[in-house]
Amino acid sequence: MTPLLLFLRSREVPRGLLCAVPTMALLAWFGAAQDDPRHAVTAAALALALGVAVLGNGLGGPDTTLDATAAIRWTPRRALHLVAMTVVAGTVVTVVTTAPVGVVLRDAAGFTGLAALAATLFGRRLAWTLPVVTGCVSAGVPAVPEPFALYLVTWAGQPSDSVAAMTTAGVFAVTGAAAYVMRGPRRVD
Repeated sequence: MTPLLLFLRSREVPRGLLCAVPTMALLAWFGAAQDDPRHAVTAAALALALGVAVLGNGLGGPDTTLDATAAIRWTPRRALHLVAMTVVAGTVVTVVTTAPVGVVLRDAAGFTGLAALAATLFGRRLAWTLPVVTGCVSAGVPAVPEPFALYLVTWAGQPSDSVAAMTTAGVFAVTGAAAYVMRGPRRVD
């Protein structure tokens, strides 16, 4: 097997794709079928959160000690993995939903950053926590401008012209990616 196939298999990427792609497509399609365009944005955010959460399991291998001691450069592999997760999630949801492309790409990058941050802090098995919690809050709480703290928490469900949402997603994407690429997933004993 080639090194790329071994890497993908060790990260359970094929299994994650088999679960994440239909889930994202189905949730985004349900939102697109609604009359109100806000439902499309909310459903797209939830679809991305759940899809990235499933794919986030692949942010580490089953043996974290082996990952830490391997004699290969992990930094480019980790960065490419995050980019691939963002592209796959964003593409699947963009094809199915009627939500604006800018919202989908913003949310895909933000949720991937949250999954990377969770993998760094809690380990790969809990990489789903931050995207799912944020996605559920964004789907369940309306995006109102006041109070500002609530507005920041519901960044994923906000319209495409929201500067606060774009900034929040950017901070999550950059912080999560930097932490994950530099440190990798937390080693769990």
